[in-house]
Amino acid sequence: MENPNNSPSKRHNKDRHFKTQLKLVLQALEDQPRTMKELDVSTGIMRENICRYINELMRLGLVAVVRKRRCSITHHPNVKEYTADYNLFPKSNQLELF
Repeated sequence: MENPNNSPSKRHNKDRHFKTQLKLVLQALEDQPRTMKELDVSTGIMRENICRYINELMRLGLVAVVRKRRCSITHHPNVKEYTADYNLFPKSNQLELF
């Protein structure tokens, strides 16, 4: 028996919502580097979801950690700042082999 609460149309709506929020997070990080909590406040997306989106974007190489700093919202002293602007990506200090 098929579960009516898990119909293909409902899963499609969740996927579309996920992709919309993912694009919104990426756009916000392209505008300026931010912490997860700053993204939460500026986009209205829950920080727990932003954490998942940033992990996915980092896995794809679209987002990088710029530095650690004090968050302007929580005032926690050691928070990662993320960016999607390739000009701000940290330079690798690894030697090239070829």
